[in-house]
Amino acid sequence: MKRLHYIFITVLVVTLSACNDWLDVSPRTEIKSEDNFANEQGFKDALTGVYLTMTGESLYGKELTYGMVDVLAQYYTGITSTSHGYYYDAQYDYEYSSVESRINAIWSNGYNVIANLNELIAHLEEADVTLFTGRNYHLIRGEAYGLRALMHFDLLRLFGPSYKADATKKCIPYVVESGTFVTPLSTVDEVLTLALGDLAIAEQELAIDPIQTSVTTSTTDDATYERDRAYKFNYYAVKMLQARIYMYMGDYTRAALAVEPLITQTVFTWVPEAEISTTDSYTKNYVFSEELIFALYVSNMRDLYTASFTSNSGFYMTEESYEALYEMNTLGAFSDYRYIYQTEALTEIRVSTKLKQPENGNALYHFRMPMMRLSEAYYIAAECALRTGDDVTTAATYLNTVRQHRGLTIDLLPTLTVAEMENEIYKEYAKEFCCEGQLFFYFKRLNIPQIPVISSSGYEEVTTYVSPQYVLPLPDDEIEYGDRNAEINK
Repeated sequence: MKRLHYIFITVLVVTLSACNDWLDVSPRTEIKSEDNFANEQGFKDALTGVYLTMTGESLYGKELTYGMVDVLAQYYTGITSTSHGYYYDAQYDYEYSSVESRINAIWSNGYNVIANLNELIAHLEEADVTLFTGRNYHLIRGEAYGLRALMHFDLLRLFGPSYKADATKKCIPYVVESGTFVTPLSTVDEVLTLALGDLAIAEQELAIDPIQTSVTTSTTDDATYERDRAYKFNYYAVKMLQARIYMYMGDYTRAALAVEPLITQTVFTWVPEAEISTTDSYTKNYVFSEELIFALYVSNMRDLYTASFTSNSGFYMTEESYEALYEMNTLGAFSDYRYIYQTEALTEIRVSTKLKQPENGNALYHFRMPMMRLSEAYYIAAECALRTGDDVTTAATYLNTVRQHRGLTIDLLPTLTVAEMENEIYKEYAKEFCCEGQLFFYFKRLNIPQIPVISSSGYEEVTTYVSPQYVLPLPDDEIEYGDRNAEINK
């Protein structure tokens, strides 16, 4: 895709400016990257540049987590005025100028990430493996393929219809090469198939990922590269993404198999209550860090949080709405950790504190943007139990495991109907994934025609509904320069 080729240059010049002239751009904008991939450090720098680009505000630094995607899920009750910057997002008015700009930025920067990955992958395929220390070649290659699948999948979840709505609809290009050509649009089914293909390579390469307890940690001088694997697209992130894709396809048998290693692993654990109940905000683990299977390091998280979660920002709920969301009337006590420790009261409202970053706080808990979390594996396993055999008992066991680690002492009973248990899964998604961008995709996957809006009066759980628009339009430039009209109208 010619246009993406040029954007690739621009982004890496910015994000990797400190990486020893990673790019040498000629007047004809040709990439001279061979020298930059002459040693292992060049490959590491390239992958670092990908992760940095992903943390931008137009991607997972804001819009694909607590920003636009959570607005589309109707999380915030404070966005009521037409003067609010996200008002028209909440109305699904994708043609409004500010919304259109946001959509265009998501598209262009998402494909920037993909272009960067394609350049990295192309050089990996031609690289002399002896350039790399220990197993770093396999780790870098596995991460690159996994991230390419992740970025395409999330672009599909925004710009394509759900699999359930129309799996044969052409929607986005699955780009696997860098160059000055246009990649044809793929159907929803084709995108998912290609993503699973990338993940198969990633899984094979990351079979030696030291994050697994069954894999011996390297003793090489470069073992430091193997640290902090939760900040990298690791083996368990591959399994989670496989499970998400199979869920999106309605293939619950394969989703259950994919998520099984996440249920049985012992690397990621439930956050200890002592870390979140402390009254010292500087040592409080707001994000429940032990449970993050994959997180991005967002260096400006403190500034983002301070600007976004205030009484003037609109990114809040009324007190009554939060109490309804966490079912304070039915549980009989304010016992849910997510309410007690991940929200705080301001003047007549409450805001999420999941991303809060106190000055000089505990560095172990800071700057983490949740991308994948342990609880999702249990929600997927519960839903698969229902979809494949109406097994309410097993579903209740999985949900109760999460609930018990959220301070809820009243278990769900196996006497619930399938429909009632499905509703409990929805409520868990709504409680768990604020600021993480997953609730909107949950609604879209199931093609739910009316999104519930949490009540802002009293303890009523739901009082209103909105009709969502699940498919974001392709940017005008993409349609024009990519000559997409003929493909879209087929």
